[in-house]
Amino acid sequence: MAQKKSETVATNEKVIPTDEESTAVGSFVITFWDRYEQSRERAQHIRENREDAYINVVREVIQFNKQYRKSIARLYDQTKKTNKDVVSELMRQFNTGKEEVQIHDREELKNQLKEVSGQLEKFALTPIKSFFNIVDQLEDNFEKNAKSSVAYVRDRRNAWFQVRKEYVKKARNTHLNLVERGRNSFKELVKTQS
Repeated sequence: MAQKKSETVATNEKVIPTDEESTAVGSFVITFWDRYEQSRERAQHIRENREDAYINVVREVIQFNKQYRKSIARLYDQTKKTNKDVVSELMRQFNTGKEEVQIHDREELKNQLKEVSGQLEKFALTPIKSFFNIVDQLEDNFEKNAKSSVAYVRDRRNAWFQVRKEYVKKARNTHLNLVERGRNSFKELVKTQS
């Protein structure tokens, strides 16, 4: 019976919210919006790092491709030089023991053959050199386009940054006002009930 009396007394007592509770609710709202701002800033920082990494990868791949093409050209030049040395050595071995007159005629023929082979080589290499030049231009244009695209996206994002910042500020203030009104309404309700 004594227990039943204490239960009825407990239900009759009104709980009036204290200033500590209102501070806790207000600090919760402030913390909520602060965390929102921090997560937004972190996401923006990660996005910019990702864009910078993309530009760096594009730049490195283009640099690698250019070095690869240069090494192919050096390999071709080295092969051409080696082949020329082998042919010269073979021609020298064939010419030993022959008459001087034939050597003079062969030297003239050899010079004409070198000239013709040089022209054929230039003619054959023109499409390859053109292809390498076109690829270089395409890669340079791709890098420029990637940089300008990232710059444009960042400019657009920064242009809307102030608008978003104002919306968040208004939402934070509205949320705090809503909590304050709710707390004041609850206080008035408790006062009228007692």
